[in-house]
Amino acid sequence: MNDTLSIRMDKKLKQEFIEVVESIGLDAPTAVRMFALQTVKTKSIPLSLSAKTLEDDDSLSFMDSIRADWGDW
Repeated sequence: MNDTLSIRMDKKLKQEFIEVVESIGLDAPTAVRMFALQTVKTKSIPLSLSAKTLEDDDSLSFMDSIRADWGDW
């Protein structure tokens, strides 16, 4: 069963977050779920991600790098 998590944040921070995660091919809910899953798996806060554009890497190698960092989720 799925549940809902509501998060309050500054409007500007929210917009900047959405822009960054969309630039790497994700949506905000998926990025938050990835963060939560990795936090639970590692029992630590995973804050070593960086935004890349698909122009920097081809799509396949970029997704491979995400899988290497996050595993299969």
